Amino acid sequence: MKHDSSQKVKPENLTDPEVAISPFPASKTKYKETQHVPPVGIWKTLDSLRVPGYRWFVTALMSSFAAMNIQMFIRGYLVFQLTDSYAYLGALSIAQGLPMLVLSVFGGVLADSVQKKYVVQAGQIVNSLNAFLIAFWIISDLIVVQHLLAAAFIQGAVMALQQPSRQALTPEVVGLERLTNALGLSMVGLNINRLIMPALAGSILAIINPEEGIGGAEYIYIVMGSFYLFASFLMIPVPKSPRENNQKRTIRNALLELQDGMRYVKNNSTVRILLITNLLVVSGSMPYQILLPGIVDEILGVGKSGLGFLMSLQGIGSIFGSLFIASMGTKKRGRMMLYSGLLLSISLLFFSFSTNYFLTAGILIIVGLSQIGRMSLGNVLIQSYSEAEYRGRVMSLFYVSFGISMFATFLLGIIASWVGPQIAIGASSIWLLILVIYLMIKTEIPKLD
Repeated sequence: MKHDSSQKVKPENLTDPEVAISPFPASKTKYKETQHVPPVGIWKTLDSLRVPGYRWFVTALMSSFAAMNIQMFIRGYLVFQLTDSYAYLGALSIAQGLPMLVLSVFGGVLADSVQKKYVVQAGQIVNSLNAFLIAFWIISDLIVVQHLLAAAFIQGAVMALQQPSRQALTPEVVGLERLTNALGLSMVGLNINRLIMPALAGSILAIINPEEGIGGAEYIYIVMGSFYLFASFLMIPVPKSPRENNQKRTIRNALLELQDGMRYVKNNSTVRILLITNLLVVSGSMPYQILLPGIVDEILGVGKSGLGFLMSLQGIGSIFGSLFIASMGTKKRGRMMLYSGLLLSISLLFFSFSTNYFLTAGILIIVGLSQIGRMSLGNVLIQSYSEAEYRGRVMSLFYVSFGISMFATFLLGIIASWVGPQIAIGASSIWLLILVIYLMIKTEIPKLD
């Protein structure tokens, strides 16, 4: 099938899920055909929660996000405690990024070949077992940094194979008309956890073990594994993908499917520029998070609870950003995405110069606000301008960019070990600022709705 690159692909309309699909897989009931009436006021922000299947889906996401935000705190903390090395923090990103780079495209084929909810559930179970295994190594007093690198590799593989299914499942559950709202609400859930979980985990760890070291981390990993396992159970009532979307493809022709997906992106100029933009912006904006444990320890001079609170403060800005995204319509989304990137680059530049804990805390709130705006709008634009039959494979390429960005993080970790983390992050933020200005002036992204 050839795709004409000279024509812009318009956002595709999916059937309203309240009309076509029962939220419970076992049910044969068909909902009465009614047209989706856009809500107003506060109900506009909560629109997707009117879909029963999405309520289960977002609750499962909340549990998974809780585990993920705990892990973002504890894994970097453990690596720096065991090694006292920025290079190892960078190596952690390579360990997670390599499988994402290699396997994400196959995750897209998987999303377009089998039931997406089963892929998501399987990934959550593997993540839970991974966390429980790290807890075992800590309890046995045998934990070494290689265990954490291996765990990061496994989690990267799970993310690569699972995330395209999760992302492509969202418009099938809520319908494309609600996609911006649904992703915004999902980000609210992510950032509520981002606000609470790192600070909670850091405080609990400080209470269990007031001294420096890794004691008490096993309890954090046990809780993290339990959240992942609970998320898998919460996915059970989420509706399956429409049968016709899954019967057309088999794993046997995966390479042909992958080739077809690459051809689609090549010929869809809008999706192509959005994917490239995401890759470049992620490479410039994500590395600071990996280096944060070292910055907190060596520059700001605060302990594990201070690290947890700083990571949580990003969630405050992210919550406001997510609520704004959930409430906005389908106009000027490309322009808003670039404005978010501009604010992100400037705030990261200020972050790189700060040596004061409270000033850094305020800056990270702005970082969280701008980061979530860029990420959410980039996600929804890519899905909106992709055809349904290719959406899983397109989203797999979206996650390839995160894998590639991990190499940028590794490089920044090496540079930080030579010149210090502040200079490394400052240079990265200047590159990001120049990139966003170029995208505003020279591309069609500001015109995208």
